[in-house]
Amino acid sequence: MIYFRTKPDAAFEAILQEALLSEMTEVKMLADGGAIDSWEGLYPYTSVACSPYTAIRMMGQLLAATRDASVYLLTDIHWLLLYECLQNFCAIHNELVEDDAQALRTIGAFRIGQVDEEAMITIYFWDTDFLLRSLSDEDDLFANDEFDEEPEPETTHNLLDDSEEAEIPLLEIVEDVAWIVPDPAAFFRTGSIEYPDIGE
Repeated sequence: MIYFRTKPDAAFEAILQEALLSEMTEVKMLADGGAIDSWEGLYPYTSVACSPYTAIRMMGQLLAATRDASVYLLTDIHWLLLYECLQNFCAIHNELVEDDAQALRTIGAFRIGQVDEEAMITIYFWDTDFLLRSLSDEDDLFANDEFDEEPEPETTHNLLDDSEEAEIPLLEIVEDVAWIVPDPAAFFRTGSIEYPDIGE
């Protein structure tokens, strides 16, 4: 599991895993096609720190963490990547169901309509300070000088290939968790058609 501010419920875990899986596929298609502009457009913050292939490996790392019984502490670059991953996934999901207020899509074992990405960030993320740090010249989220300078156009494809060997930060196991533990039905329950379903 990932060490969020609030302990994830089953519906959020399903959304998280679906988002990571679908975005891994999307980013790989962009990277394989050399669509660096599209990658930078979808991941404006993450793309400054790493290449799409490195991001795919980190998404795989995050996905594995969501399926593990241990609880893992994320680094700033992981939070940044996860933030943009959820943002992109929710935009696509909501676009597919926006024409019908009762429309639902299958996500894991759930049928879910609109997904409120901002509400999920508020509930589950500790903060969004990583967005500010990603814009600071003083902080190096990835500690990889390879991406400090914008590559020349003719070297872009080589940069994408070489980045597969880039080291990625390891996730640390949290021994003593101190997250909020909500009621299992706090954000999604029988009859819910949106996530999170906070109600009035």
